[in-house]
Amino acid sequence: MSFPPSFQLKLRNKHGGQKPPELCELIIKTFTKEGDRVLDPFCGVGGTLFGCYLSKRQGVGIEINKKWIDIYKSVCQIENIKPLKIINGDSKQILKKLDEKKDVKFDFILTDVPFWNMDMVKKSIGRYKKAGEPATIIYSEKSKLSAFNDSKHSSETLKDDWELLIKDVFTECFKLLKPGCYCAVFIGNMYHDGQYHLLNADISRILSKIGFVLKGEIIWYDVSKRLHLYGINFSWIPSLVHQFIMVFRKERTTKISREEVEKIKNENIRRIKQQQEHKLAKHKGILKFINTKI
Repeated sequence: MSFPPSFQLKLRNKHGGQKPPELCELIIKTFTKEGDRVLDPFCGVGGTLFGCYLSKRQGVGIEINKKWIDIYKSVCQIENIKPLKIINGDSKQILKKLDEKKDVKFDFILTDVPFWNMDMVKKSIGRYKKAGEPATIIYSEKSKLSAFNDSKHSSETLKDDWELLIKDVFTECFKLLKPGCYCAVFIGNMYHDGQYHLLNADISRILSKIGFVLKGEIIWYDVSKRLHLYGINFSWIPSLVHQFIMVFRKERTTKISREEVEKIKNENIRRIKQQQEHKLAKHKGILKFINTKI
């Protein structure tokens, strides 16, 4: 799915993991209603928050790196948008504080988790070789992913540490998510040190142990990624141009009553009719404008 550059893409692109706000908007609209509260515990430069702005939801973001928060606020200023709530700090601690406020609950969680040590590892170097001639380096590109924190030991982070981070953060997220509501996680698999790592499977395993129920996956083809050929005639290495959006649900512990089911159904019918009336009024307004011009 392709989205035109928006919300100061050049500025947001300083964070290599930024996501199109319009994509976030589509996801948010799928799982929430207008006015609902959305949480992003790894907020980055605010893709989820811009999605909340576009869909008229209440967004709350948490980001450990102030650099990304400053970029989000700069984009808001340039675009003349009121910034949504974004908290600078460690998600593990911030989420615990939010949980202490018993009235703070969320209708949806949308986030793009840190990619293990993908932003730190040495990048692949392309080589071109003709028979009887020495190999020539023809391609080398530094990843656009930036460090997700300022720790001096980030390059030594082990996968176990990454998994523990995911477990700790989403354990707190689970407490804050309302029963019957959903959590969607962006994650890309990774080829590192001669091995392909199924990070989407790791995310599913960790969140399932917490209590989330995996409901499905959406595959997003990122058109901004370039397709490359690696290891021709030597070994096959995948060119990764897609990410997974893993969809989980926090199931209800008690069955909802027939009255509640009817209430939800009637509310959905009312909302759909309202949207249809809004589209019809907008269409009539456009036709009236055209007729006036003619």
